[in-house]
Amino acid sequence: MFETVTCTWIVTVIVAVFSFIKWYISRNDDYWKKKGVPHAPRASYYSIYKEFKEKGLAEIVKTSLRPYGRRVIGTFEFSTPTVTVADPDLLRDIFVKDFHIFPYRRDMVTGDPLGDKSVASLSGEDWKRIRTIITPAFTSRRMRQMGSIINECSETVLEVCEKHCERDEPVDCKRVFGAFTMDVIASSAFGTKIDSHNDPDNEFVSRVRKAFLDVTFLRMMLFMLVPWWAFKLIPFIENPMKMDRDDFFRNVTRSVIKQRKETGRRYNDFLQILMDCADESAQSVNQEAFEDETDRFGSISNSALSPTAKYKSKLNTKL
Repeated sequence: MFETVTCTWIVTVIVAVFSFIKWYISRNDDYWKKKGVPHAPRASYYSIYKEFKEKGLAEIVKTSLRPYGRRVIGTFEFSTPTVTVADPDLLRDIFVKDFHIFPYRRDMVTGDPLGDKSVASLSGEDWKRIRTIITPAFTSRRMRQMGSIINECSETVLEVCEKHCERDEPVDCKRVFGAFTMDVIASSAFGTKIDSHNDPDNEFVSRVRKAFLDVTFLRMMLFMLVPWWAFKLIPFIENPMKMDRDDFFRNVTRSVIKQRKETGRRYNDFLQILMDCADESAQSVNQEAFEDETDRFGSISNSALSPTAKYKSKLNTKL
């Protein structure tokens, strides 16, 4: 009798769990239909994974738009309703003219106190505050200050290509320009001079490669499907998208910032520009926002980490 009741409860719980999962996954399937918006139907998680592996994100977007003959349609990111925009004029307005109107984005909580302060993770007023700090860093005058760094890294690329020509060897463009990107990032964002072409085993190079090669689409799916609070409430669950697992890049950036503050030396790199912008912002905006030194330079440190994302595009041509 007891065993029968126990089995019944187990079966009931299993059915309830699977019913909830099915409801949760399909709860928004009629979202765009109710609003009368042309839309692509939600695909299964396996189909999404398979298509991404075979086609890549750009081809998936083109395929989803083609049957509708439109440049703006409703789509689904797993189970979340999203809008796919492929109209150049509208995209220009969204990303440039009206960019300030879009302060909210997908939750990108990583569980890392510093990572969660990056401009890619924040929303609302916090996003506006950090964006106010870093926006002046991207003026044409500021960016020209880093021209010498890029030129120096370009000379190394030319030397490598010349060596290949002398030996009559083919040039692996992906590897060469991946190394070039790495050198520019290290010099401009971290104030660290490296030679990825001739020293591929350098610790900085190895760390960046490992950080981004570890980010698979399967990990991205897990990150987007698991609620953000799970990473905070359950200690043994580590965010699969946390790339700086032992704080190597954070410590490097903090060390460089500390050294520059102590010595007073200045450099024409991205990190220096961000430090200057933070100092200027501290004088012109609410002082309370800058009373916490960790918050202030934590934002700078994480902003300095953000250019490493560019290296991902060199590694994965499907993104």
